[in-house]
Amino acid sequence: MSREAHSIQLEKLELRISRFLRSGVYFAGLFLFVGWFWMWLGSEDIFAHLSDYHPQSFFEMIQWALIMNDRGILMTLAGLVILVCLPVIRVFLTGILFVKQKEYSLAFMAFGVFLTLIVSFFLGIEL
Repeated sequence: MSREAHSIQLEKLELRISRFLRSGVYFAGLFLFVGWFWMWLGSEDIFAHLSDYHPQSFFEMIQWALIMNDRGILMTLAGLVILVCLPVIRVFLTGILFVKQKEYSLAFMAFGVFLTLIVSFFLGIEL
């Protein structure tokens, strides 16, 4: 493959990555908006539960929302999970892009950052 064709292929890959991230942000925003709107429709005072702080793990919050059938909270949490996962996916896709460019040292660093992010997420989760 010629150098110019390879460059065009890499530009197309970068464009697909940026489109994927942009649509991910829109998708997460849609989930957040629908979740907040659903919470607003289902409650007379949506800020009442915010008057006192009660620490709760992420999984407890999901279990409580499933038991109470609170779709607004579930939609909002789904939007937040999507929004948090987008930068992690970006680091992974950047590593793939570096491999395609044959920049193996940069790819190694990108995958190292990706692995560090994944490990930090699992270390930060309270079960």
